[in-house]
Amino acid sequence: MDGKAIWIQENMAIELPKFENTYGVMLTACGQLKGQASKIKALCERKKPRVARYRSATGTAFVRSRLVTKGGLYLHVDCVQGKVILTKPKVTHKKTEVLEIIEAVRGLEIEADIIARFEVPIAKLPETGLVRALSTERRISDMSVKLKGAAVSITGTPIKNIEWGIHEKKKKQVVHERMQAERVVKVDDKYLSESWNWIDEQFLLFVLGRRKDGKI
Repeated sequence: MDGKAIWIQENMAIELPKFENTYGVMLTACGQLKGQASKIKALCERKKPRVARYRSATGTAFVRSRLVTKGGLYLHVDCVQGKVILTKPKVTHKKTEVLEIIEAVRGLEIEADIIARFEVPIAKLPETGLVRALSTERRISDMSVKLKGAAVSITGTPIKNIEWGIHEKKKKQVVHERMQAERVVKVDDKYLSESWNWIDEQFLLFVLGRRKDGKI
């Protein structure tokens, strides 16, 4: 019974972010792994990234993964919503083959840079929040000044920086946000989905000024 339970746990599929109920469009998780993994040589030696399609909450998404052994062992994974890509990436592998890269280092600890991108209508941002406050138009005599983007560095939290810019999309102002954080976690079946859920929560707190339950 115990042996069967362990076998099931070890063969659980890697969960990919679905981008559900969120303004998120992209996740990158990249970092150096601690420890050694067996049978990874063939996955590392001068191999191009593997790319596959998968289904997100709003349509087609793409996942790309790669292992690199240059000055250490590094795992790089990108997940992106297809709707925000102008030129769709070439699919090179099945999803199971892309996830095989992550499976190869399951159980190892990783010092990961977690980077997420979001697209949110400026009207959805709180008026007293950082972006709306900085982007308010100011008039000096006959001159008008309006900040269209900025980068903010943060210390004392896992969130390291937030960058944003205002763009026109379908005649509406949309804020493109990029948030970067650092975390030390273990690679497991929920490594990517939990990384996404965590940084999405940080976006809600830092940018929208609320928690996932809607409370301020």
